[in-house]
Amino acid sequence: MKNTLYIIPLLAVCMLAVGCSKDDPFGWGDATGEGSVLKEALDVTKAGGDIMITKAADASDVDIDNFQVSFLKDGQTPALRTYKYGEMPDVVTLPAASYKVLATYGEDRDAAWENPYYVGESADFDVIANEITSYIDPVVCELKNVKVTIAFDASLKALMSEDSYVEVKVGKTTPLNYTLTETEAGKAGYFKYQAENSLVATFYGTVDGGKVCATKSYDNVNGGCWYKLTFTLHTGDPDGSGSVDGGISVDATVTTEDVNADVTVGEDEPMDDSDRPTWGDDPTNPDDPDVNPLPEFVAQSNGLVFDTPWNVTAETECKFKVVSKAVGGITAMTCDIISDDLNATELGNMGLIVPIDLVNTPADQADILAGLNFPTNVGGRKEVELDMTSFMGMMAIFGAHRHEFKISVTDANGTVTKSLILQF
Repeated sequence: MKNTLYIIPLLAVCMLAVGCSKDDPFGWGDATGEGSVLKEALDVTKAGGDIMITKAADASDVDIDNFQVSFLKDGQTPALRTYKYGEMPDVVTLPAASYKVLATYGEDRDAAWENPYYVGESADFDVIANEITSYIDPVVCELKNVKVTIAFDASLKALMSEDSYVEVKVGKTTPLNYTLTETEAGKAGYFKYQAENSLVATFYGTVDGGKVCATKSYDNVNGGCWYKLTFTLHTGDPDGSGSVDGGISVDATVTTEDVNADVTVGEDEPMDDSDRPTWGDDPTNPDDPDVNPLPEFVAQSNGLVFDTPWNVTAETECKFKVVSKAVGGITAMTCDIISDDLNATELGNMGLIVPIDLVNTPADQADILAGLNFPTNVGGRKEVELDMTSFMGMMAIFGAHRHEFKISVTDANGTVTKSLILQF
């Protein structure tokens, strides 16, 4: 559906007398250098005279009467006159000068539900003393912010928990969380458009009993476009798209509608395929790690290795960092502890629940983890350092035992899991 609004002038000057006073029945203005502009010159219609925005159109929440119409003298702000379209007088009297009409709807908020923001501006026109202006070039109002909707396919909805949700963030805007309530209601989130925007959508939830975190991203997001993301369930090799044990994974597809350009007055103007978004890897070289590098684990202590036992003592220095090069930084990071001594019961007695969530860390656990020198609430960061040196002495008291710290990190480019296996 097209959300472009055409404010078309009415050419018939037979409406001139509507709303004029008895003292000035023809609306000519007085001799002080004023002229008149007809409200009908800004009638919100499209070709054929039909109202553009109706309950059947996409922008069903757009109330034409709530459009703000401003007359800018010499094209400058502040406006000389401003009206709600529904409250605008039939004849507007203005000092003779050059003007533009600025038409707006909604507010350009950072991120908000059901908040389309339209802007349109006319070409310059002149108001001449003691004359009526009955024609102004069409004002085209276009959607300026970014529209995003989320859907879950039936197979995923059948297995996902009710508290599952998708977090959507566009550029540096505040994220919006799409729960089942929002998706079932078809609610749209609108995000402020800025140059070089990126869109990051992350699924968080439990699917068939296993926790899932799946992230997708798209660069060069455009204002005036509607991004329709559908999250689906896959079985088999998850390929890092966000998986749980048993080969179940969650992935997303996207379709895009250029709200301002897919329909024009009198003819269709379909989107060029080259403008449609692609998810994930570079389509010309999808396996090139230099294009979409996965999160990286970097050892900072001598001898430290991952995924193989590392012989350590109470005095061993244990430092490493996690680096993300993806847009939006780290979106999920968990740490599971596999140990006969530091089992779930013992950790629970300490107030910790495994796997430990290092992105959305509960406040009661964050204080405990801070005392253990663990990072918390690391979402959005590009680099996280873990210094477990002070923790080594605590684990050494158990004797010649093995303790595995299984760390999983997700960003817009995928998920990487590494195990730090400490052998005392």
